[in-house]
Amino acid sequence: MEYYCIMVLIGEEKSFRDRAGKIMKEDFPATDFFVFERKLYTKKRGWFDAVLFPGYVFLGTQELSKKFFGQLKKIEGFCRILQDNQNPVKFSGAALDELKAFINNGESWGVSKVKFLPGQKIQVISGPLVGLAGNIVAVNKKRKRITVQTNIISNSMKFDLLFEDAEVVE
Repeated sequence: MEYYCIMVLIGEEKSFRDRAGKIMKEDFPATDFFVFERKLYTKKRGWFDAVLFPGYVFLGTQELSKKFFGQLKKIEGFCRILQDNQNPVKFSGAALDELKAFINNGESWGVSKVKFLPGQKIQVISGPLVGLAGNIVAVNKKRKRITVQTNIISNSMKFDLLFEDAEVVE
C-alpha cells in the first residue's frame, strides 16, 4: 500500500473523503481515504470534533496510476496532491510510520496527555496518540494548548493539541 496526501478545500475534508471513497472504490477497491479529527474545547462551543489537518485528506492505494490520478483530479474539492500533481510524493520513513500510527488509532480521537517543553520535542504519554512525537512551536497555557510541528506532512504542518497533565521531557 502506498500513502499520499491530498490538498482539498478547507472545510470539505470529510465530504471529499466520502465522495472520493464512493467514486474510487468502483474501479480501485483497495483504496482508502482518511481524515483525522481530535476533541477540542472552547468556552464558546464546549467540546467538539475538529479536523486535525485542515485542508488535507490522506490516501492509501495500491498504485497511483495515471487512470487513478485522472479520476481523482475530477472529484469536487480536489486541489492537488502533495508535492504537486506532476511530482506526487508517497510517504516513507518516519512520516510513513507516523501516518500508520494515526490510521491504527482511527480517524476520531479523544484528548491526549502530553509531555512538553517549549522549543523541544513533545511526546504523548496517554490517549489515542500515545507515542506520537513532535516539536513544540508554541504553548498557550491559558487555553491549555500546544502547537506542534510534525513530520507527517512534508511542509511541516502545525496543529494544536490540548494538554491536561504536562511534564517536562528531559
